[in-house]
Amino acid sequence: MTDTPTTTSTSDTVQHQADSGAMPDPTDLAAADQMIETAWGHPVEDLHVYLREGRVNDPTLVAVLRIRGALEIDDNDIANHRERVHRFTRPARVPLFHDLKGIGSSSSDLLSAHASSQARVHAIRSIVDAYPEGHLAEGLAQSLTRSMPRIEAARARSGSSASQRPRNPPGAETPVHHGTWDTKGQTARR
Repeated sequence: MTDTPTTTSTSDTVQHQADSGAMPDPTDLAAADQMIETAWGHPVEDLHVYLREGRVNDPTLVAVLRIRGALEIDDNDIANHRERVHRFTRPARVPLFHDLKGIGSSSSDLLSAHASSQARVHAIRSIVDAYPEGHLAEGLAQSLTRSMPRIEAARARSGSSASQRPRNPPGAETPVHHGTWDTKGQTARR
């Protein structure tokens, strides 16, 4: 009796992973998030907040987060195309002749979205790898340290200026101008 090698199909492997509770491969978006968080030492959500508040002015971070934004779109496209392929090829369903074009198109779109996603991850990796390890996190920490006094001063000014702002006396109204501006915006016509 000779032992013959057994082969397992990809669908058997996927089913085995689902049965065993194994996690599927992480998405490219998750891989990019891990790379960004490791390089800058902060969660991606915090990095977005720092940029929005003006606490950090890092063009490298801006570029990486823009690429990540496009990667979010790719991740959504991959999920949609994958769902379409699964809908056409679900178990116990025999595709009809007119479904073949949809299967081919969806498969092609899925491959294209994966390629785009992987290219964006590669772009993020190239940007992060261009700097020595720890350089990006150190630069972010320095920017945050420099911005703290400015933020505290701005908060102090905004709190005190709001309470010291002169108020209009009762009955005094702000003048309202009625009319239209000419095309050059220099004079008002009635």
